Amino acid sequence: MTIHHRLGSARLLVTAGLALTLAAGAVPAAAAPPLDRAPHATEPATTAPEASTSTVTLLTGDRFQVDIDERGGQQVSRLPSGGPAGGTFSQFTLGGDTYVVPSEAVPYLGKTIDLRLFNVGYLVRAKLDDEGSATLPVTVRAGRAQAEALPATSVTAAAGSAATATVTKKEAPALGRLLAETWRAAKGDAVGTLPGIERIELAAPESAPEPPPSPLATDKPTAKATGGELSYHMLTVDSIARDGTPGTMIGAVQNVGDGALATFAFAYPGEGKKSFMVPEGTYSIMASVLTAPATDLTSETALVIEPEVRVGADTSVVLDARKAVRYRPELASPPRAPLIRSESLSFVRTSAAGDETGIGPSGLLAGFIWKTYSDPVTGNPDLYVTPTKRVKKGDFKFTGFTLLAENADSGPEMGATYKLVFAYGDAVPRKLTPVVRKSELATVRSTLYNTASDAASPGPVTRGSFVFLPWGWSDVNHGYLPAAGDRVDYVYSTRPGETYWQHVMAADTNEVILGERRKLRPGQEIREVWNLGPRTPSAAATYVQETLLGIGGPSSKVDEPLLQVCLACRQGSLGSVYLNGFADSAPLHSTSEAYAASRTTFYRDGELAFDLGAGGYRPYRPMPLSLPLAPRPAGYRLVWDFAAQGNPQSPSRTEWTFRSGPRDAAARLPRTVRCADTTRPCSFLPLLFVHWNLSLDLDSRARAGRRFDVAFRVSRQEHQARPTGVRATVEVSYDDGQTWSAPKTATAGRDGTFTAPITHPEYSEPARWVSLRVKARAGDGSTVTQTNIRAYRLAG
Repeated sequence: MTIHHRLGSARLLVTAGLALTLAAGAVPAAAAPPLDRAPHATEPATTAPEASTSTVTLLTGDRFQVDIDERGGQQVSRLPSGGPAGGTFSQFTLGGDTYVVPSEAVPYLGKTIDLRLFNVGYLVRAKLDDEGSATLPVTVRAGRAQAEALPATSVTAAAGSAATATVTKKEAPALGRLLAETWRAAKGDAVGTLPGIERIELAAPESAPEPPPSPLATDKPTAKATGGELSYHMLTVDSIARDGTPGTMIGAVQNVGDGALATFAFAYPGEGKKSFMVPEGTYSIMASVLTAPATDLTSETALVIEPEVRVGADTSVVLDARKAVRYRPELASPPRAPLIRSESLSFVRTSAAGDETGIGPSGLLAGFIWKTYSDPVTGNPDLYVTPTKRVKKGDFKFTGFTLLAENADSGPEMGATYKLVFAYGDAVPRKLTPVVRKSELATVRSTLYNTASDAASPGPVTRGSFVFLPWGWSDVNHGYLPAAGDRVDYVYSTRPGETYWQHVMAADTNEVILGERRKLRPGQEIREVWNLGPRTPSAAATYVQETLLGIGGPSSKVDEPLLQVCLACRQGSLGSVYLNGFADSAPLHSTSEAYAASRTTFYRDGELAFDLGAGGYRPYRPMPLSLPLAPRPAGYRLVWDFAAQGNPQSPSRTEWTFRSGPRDAAARLPRTVRCADTTRPCSFLPLLFVHWNLSLDLDSRARAGRRFDVAFRVSRQEHQARPTGVRATVEVSYDDGQTWSAPKTATAGRDGTFTAPITHPEYSEPARWVSLRVKARAGDGSTVTQTNIRAYRLAG
């Protein structure tokens, strides 16, 4: 099974707000006139909005559902209607409002029809949605007779060359058909005009809030028709499938100067030949061309990319899938075990204005819609794509991902996995069958532990990796339900000097543990240990850009994967501390999971400064934590009690003491690490961190009745120099911390490691769990007391 960590991270890249929700049948299309990029002078809403769902019928008869969340965010989806656009529309967001323009209305914008009639956010606020009104109020710049001749239009008053009227929503599809028929039959300057009608404008009711100004420069009252207006032409797209038959297309067309001018799609499960009126310009056309609709699982497909098509007159483009080449990487020295294969393609076309269409590396699951994702679930179809040249306008990025797994792609029987990333970049090459040599692979040897528990462990949930490229990140992996114990995995990138890897394990408690981000050279071998020992605060500096993304969730851009913020630093009289409680035996492991309980207390010169989590507060996750520091040298005590949501039976308590003053030496940070306030330097807060390195079996147990070495490491935060003069003692409890043994001095080893021998009692139900406490003191006087209840279990 191919997995995506953090709920899968599926995202289909589209232009500014464009709803290319192909699976649901929402099909954006058509073009939009030039936009006024200045922000609206009138804000869309003056009070905090309430979540709502409304239905809006437009001037053309097209119907849309508009969902508004508590923050004012607007989501739009098309509803069945009698509109003539066939489901094609252009959507964009400006000034906080969403505009949805059916394709039959596009040629009229900036000439005959007021764009504000398609501002669905405002129509809801003005109670002109279907629940609030059965008609749309308009002003028709024409004589009364010409206005009354418009379908669905009733004139209520007329004076001179202007008529006040309403458009009846139930009859509006007839007006939409008139618009479509008129522009299709028009030629030259007549395109986008209605005979006898100068203009149709929104006439907001007196009780409604004032509508925002139109974002179209040509809708401004002072604007004059000039020769600078856009010329519209017919763009017709057809296709030929790989077998030579007429093709079925799933994909997108985008104006590469500015996606807001024109972006439209070929909807799932596929469409045939289609024509659209678009403004003159250069266009990108990317579509999967199928031999049959995508619902036919036997259909063959090829991704056809025409990244730059000039439209200066009526233009026809044929996407010929017969020109596509096969994508099929191989290993030069494959293992004897059978390999399970999954492959996917990422292709992103970016306009000069920054709009994106295609599938980004973090949204590979969208390939199930585009048919650019191949795995056992889809029957492992071969992937094909047409070669391209480098683009001259905007940007284009192409990446291939191949995942291989020995024996099975999930489960305990799964052997070694191979994650191969072909970061081709600016163009699709003519040959897509590379052979990867063993010497080009980086080897990752891992040991996976289960969490200590009285119950039998179901085993680890996942073991995989994030990959960060210069143009995006991906979390697609094999590695679901691996066996606990030792394993080996391989990674490869065609650009090792520009690729960063971050390995990850989801433990049997569903806690997702993240490793550090780093480059891996061809032939390099690293060793990693996961989920060994109880949880303690991580010593890792926090990554500024996280890969937190769920299906349908917000974008998560990571263009500086190594960018971090100092874990615990001082600036003036403020200490900024980014605590993370999910390190295991590796000090730089971390995660962003929730806490079952959390309480933080902070003392300044012995006096309580604050207590977060007391008095019935909800569990507090201190990230970031702002410490009020004295404007002079002072002594401090910081205490953090927490329990992981996945393992609440094993709480952790960390107590730090340290001294700090405003004239402490400035921290020497790498260029990729920032202080909380990037405008001025900061100094380290001298916190000590303890991480256990216990000799346990794979179920985190130790033998009862035997001598046991309690091993641990004492370190500073990441990027800070190692502490000197450290001394430490160990205490042990067999009754969940009710009583503790006398402190035993630990022996210091190299690199901040310590050991202290203890002897376990014979196994019994009351004494089956071992709790640990370490007290450590550095030469500068800073201390840490680390307590872990139920740190590990004794084996009976």
